[in-house]
Amino acid sequence: MSAGHLQRIGDLLARGLGALTGAALFAMMLLTFVDVMGRKFFVAVPGALELSEMLMVVLLFSGMPLVAWHAEHVCFELVDAMYKGRAALWSVRFMDGACALTFGALAWAVWGFAGRTMAEGEVSSRLHWPIGVFIYLMAALLACACAMHVFRTCGAVPAGSASPEVTP
Repeated sequence: MSAGHLQRIGDLLARGLGALTGAALFAMMLLTFVDVMGRKFFVAVPGALELSEMLMVVLLFSGMPLVAWHAEHVCFELVDAMYKGRAALWSVRFMDGACALTFGALAWAVWGFAGRTMAEGEVSSRLHWPIGVFIYLMAALLACACAMHVFRTCGAVPAGSASPEVTP
């Protein structure tokens, strides 16, 4: 598969994940507003804290692939100034490959944990929702972050990005 195809797939995935992240953030905002107003004037939203925690999981883990795709990680550029041209390109690709392996290993481990959680039948304390579903979602989003790093390793960069970290 060419870098152009991977770029289009990455851009589509990023667009969908951006929508998911925005929806989770908006839902958290709305839930907090309704819960605070309910506590002040009416009745608090039952299970608001649990629901807010679950939305936070969606928000944080759906943001990871976006950070990976746009290369917005926190970076320490101690020796990057020494690399020029092709060496800089290979340095970036090596780091994306290392991140892909790390996210892939995390996704695999979290997926196994989700299976054990589902097998044990763990549910949230107030809403009684299965926790394993959210852990599976975490694993899937970690796998998306892995895929984004794989795409970048193979030469795909987000549309409209000049890949600022690779300057000759």
